[in-house]
Amino acid sequence: MQDRYSGDVGDFGKFSFLRCVFGDWQKRIGVIWYLFPDESHNDDGGHIDYLRKREFQDLDKDLCGKLSAVVHGNRSVTALEKAGLLPVNTIYFSERLDFHLKFPSQSQKDKQKREAKRAQWFANAVSAVSKCNITFLDPDNGLEIPSCSKTGQLKAGKFAYYSEISKLTKDKDVTVIYQHLGRKGTHVEQISSRAIELRQKIDSGCAIFAIRYRPYSPRAYFILTARSEKTRLRKSLMSFMQGPYGKHWDSYYEEVL
Repeated sequence: MQDRYSGDVGDFGKFSFLRCVFGDWQKRIGVIWYLFPDESHNDDGGHIDYLRKREFQDLDKDLCGKLSAVVHGNRSVTALEKAGLLPVNTIYFSERLDFHLKFPSQSQKDKQKREAKRAQWFANAVSAVSKCNITFLDPDNGLEIPSCSKTGQLKAGKFAYYSEISKLTKDKDVTVIYQHLGRKGTHVEQISSRAIELRQKIDSGCAIFAIRYRPYSPRAYFILTARSEKTRLRKSLMSFMQGPYGKHWDSYYEEVL
């Protein structure tokens, strides 16, 4: 996540999903932003014209109004946290992943410092959401990739690592993970292969679900849930997909042990 994305069409997707699927669960939500410094090499975050479109207004006028205020005000993660988008007891963790700016070289010393800072960042994140039943992870790109497989690498702040997810899922009912979809292979293939990786890499008995959000720049959300909650989650996801929001979501995937 970057501040410049705040309030864009992706946020409409993530917040409508969290509000609709978990709104009646009576469980506390924790959001870990994986907040990365704003970049300027592209125009990402510019997809805000949805706010004027009837199809989004009809789905959730309240959400559109709150996100519009973020976009046209102090556009930032802090503004999202203050906008009342999720229940008042929601916990947000927004400590920045900016270690590559403080230790920018490829020297072994800087790599070790970045790795140590990342470990402390993650410990702080775990502590922040310790009393939450549902956690939402919002890394800038998504799950780790082979070319950035270590937390001491310069671009590590853009990814969530399997080692982190494994620890986070152990005492949670549900863990939701954002995943940017690329151009290599179809989206269905990408979702399936990532779900298989999660199954192989995560030391957990979780059931794994995934859905794709289509508007503008498609992205997937992986939902890992404890076995005790898998039936309830499946029912909630089916209701969401078959309801008014379903026109923006598809590629449902399920892998249950």
